[in-house]
Amino acid sequence: MQALLHVMSGTGNSYRVAKLAGEALAAKSASVRIESIAGSRSAVAAESPCPDFVGFFFPTHGFTAPWPVIRRAFQLPSGNGRSAMVMPSRAGTKIGALFLPGLEGTAGYLVALILALKGYAVRGVLAVDMPSNFMIGHPGFSEPAARAIIERARAKVGSFMKVILSGNRRFGGWIPLVLGLVLLPVSLAYSLFGRFLLAKMMFSNTNCTGCGACAEHCPFDAIRMQGRTRPRPFWTYNCESCLRCMAWCPSRAVESGHSLGVLLAAISIWPVPMLLAGLVAGLTPLPSFAEGVLFQIVMWYVYAMLALMVTYAGLAVAIRFSWLNSLFTCTTLVHYYRRYHEPDTDLKDLD
Repeated sequence: MQALLHVMSGTGNSYRVAKLAGEALAAKSASVRIESIAGSRSAVAAESPCPDFVGFFFPTHGFTAPWPVIRRAFQLPSGNGRSAMVMPSRAGTKIGALFLPGLEGTAGYLVALILALKGYAVRGVLAVDMPSNFMIGHPGFSEPAARAIIERARAKVGSFMKVILSGNRRFGGWIPLVLGLVLLPVSLAYSLFGRFLLAKMMFSNTNCTGCGACAEHCPFDAIRMQGRTRPRPFWTYNCESCLRCMAWCPSRAVESGHSLGVLLAAISIWPVPMLLAGLVAGLTPLPSFAEGVLFQIVMWYVYAMLALMVTYAGLAVAIRFSWLNSLFTCTTLVHYYRRYHEPDTDLKDLD
């Protein structure tokens, strides 16, 4: 049996889940290949043979599947009844002896639906708790805590694969799916705006040596090195907040600025379009559609994206001044957080 596992992984969590599933497949004499969902290489290789078994492994973003994963699922050739499984990773937490699950929302079943529509026989959907790696919001887990969460994930993946490889089906996560449907507005807001705001919160502090490792290993080609004498990274809209750059920066220079995020949010969310609409309405009558809520939302979205782009471009230049860089560095908790990546995964594995 030929098995092809599609993996999106920034810090190694989803890659580890794919490796565990791959080991179970290999134990059944399957030929297993792991293919990265990444940047310019996101398209399915035309020369790749059609596998007998397809798997998707990816993190949960905004209680749903990240856009690169959705795009990859749509790019697959017709399934013609081939088997498939979907295993999203979600932010597991350990507090003392207590293990708390994450919430995958619609992540797994959205990709499963796409695969089913393309003719794949989806044999199972299961979310796996891996150590929460959202270092923008909290410190990374220590290695002992991370390994404890991963060991529980290992047992869960093993049990799931045993069911799948015995010819049966297993679909879990119905309650998270219902919660995900309730949270669809949050998922939509994240996909259309939140992920871009998170991308523009990224910067490098004064520890940055300009080595370019962040740009070299970025899976989505989202980082450009700018400057001739002392290049510094610039995060583009392609950033998916996978945090690989932050996890593996050799100088701990990659930051996500909380104060920078507040500034960007204030500028982008400020209701300039509504004020402009009101001003125009006072000067000349507006068409009836321009008074609707949908039109105002579209105006705000266009303005917000432009505001993010222009403001961040200016900050990327201004932040080269050490005093301003130090100000943003000192006002972000990320500077003091522990970095995290899956303890048994190396950059060469992800590359």
